[in-house]
Amino acid sequence: MAKTDIATPIRGFFEQHLLSQRGLSGHTVLAYRDAMKLFLEFVCRRHRKTCTALTLEDLTADTVRGFMEHLERVRKNSVPTRNARLAALHAFSNYLASIDPRHMAQAQTILAVPFKRQSYHVAQYLERDEVLKIFASIDGQTIQGQRDDALLRLLYNTGMRVSELVDLDMNHLRFSRPHTVRIHGKGRKERTCPLWTETVTALKAYLGKRGVRLDDATPLFVNREGNRLTRFGVRYIIAERVAEAAKTCPSLLTRRVTPHTWRHTTAMHLLQSNVDLNMIRSWLGHASIETTNGYVEIDLEMKRKTLQSSAKLIPPAAKRKCSWQDDDQLLAWLAKL
Repeated sequence: MAKTDIATPIRGFFEQHLLSQRGLSGHTVLAYRDAMKLFLEFVCRRHRKTCTALTLEDLTADTVRGFMEHLERVRKNSVPTRNARLAALHAFSNYLASIDPRHMAQAQTILAVPFKRQSYHVAQYLERDEVLKIFASIDGQTIQGQRDDALLRLLYNTGMRVSELVDLDMNHLRFSRPHTVRIHGKGRKERTCPLWTETVTALKAYLGKRGVRLDDATPLFVNREGNRLTRFGVRYIIAERVAEAAKTCPSLLTRRVTPHTWRHTTAMHLLQSNVDLNMIRSWLGHASIETTNGYVEIDLEMKRKTLQSSAKLIPPAAKRKCSWQDDDQLLAWLAKL
C-alpha cells in the first residue's frame, strides 16, 4: 500500500475539524498545535527523517509511547501536561479514523495508549476575611486602584476563568437591572452571571475615570498603555494586591494566590452560603456536575479537620471499668476452656 501523506490530514484536523466542526476555543487549538509540533519533532528524530518526509505510517502507538516517556524524562513535563499532549494525539487519531476507515486499526492502537493517573491536590481558596483585607488594601483614589478593585470584585462575583475575564468587552455587561455579565466560556459556550450591586458600582467608577461609553465594544480592562489586559497582567495584579494585603493579613504570606484561586474561592463561598449545586455549576460554567461536587468534598474535609481540632479542647470521658474484670471465678472458668 502506498505511503500516506501526513500534511493533508494534519491541515484538515486543525482548519476544518477543530475550528469549523468542533468549534474549539483558540486556546485549545494552540495547545493542540504545540502538542503536534513537539510530537512531529520527536518522530523526525526517532526515524531520522525530515518533517516533509514523514508519512502517517510513521505515527505508531510505539512512537506515541516513546513520546510520552520523552515528555516526562527529558522535558520534565508534569503528568497533567503529559496527559494533555496525549489528548491532542487521541483527538487526531479519532479524526483520522473518521475521514478514512483504512486508518481505523492504526487509530485504535494509538487510542489504546492510556492516560497516566495523577494525584489531585485540594483546591486552595481564600477565607472571607482574607478577601476583605485584599479589597481594603486597594487605594480607590487612583485609576489603577479603581481598575484593580473592579477586576477583583468581578472575579470574586462571577468566579470566571482568567481567559474569560480578559476577553470581556464593555458591551458584555448589562448595567441596567437586572445587572448581568455575558461570559464566553470553554467550547464557545455562553453563560450569563448575575452581578452584585457592589460589583456594578466598582465597574462604573472605573469606567467613568476612563471616559468611555458603557455600551462600547471595547476591552473592559486595559493596561497602562490602553491595550487589552492579558492573562499575565491579571496574574501580576493579583500578586501585587495580595502582597500589599499581606502586610496586615499574615495568613496571606503562606498563600499562592492565582486567578484560579479566586474561582475556587467563589465556588466555596457560594457553597458555604447554601447555594444549590446546580446553580453553582451554572454560575461557574462547569460542563459536569461532578466537577462542582469536588467542592463539596473539600468543604467536608475542612469540616472534618475542624472537628478534629475542636475535639482536643474537650476533656476525654472517664473510662468505665467492666464489672467482669473483677470476677476472679469468671476469669478462672474461662482459662479452663
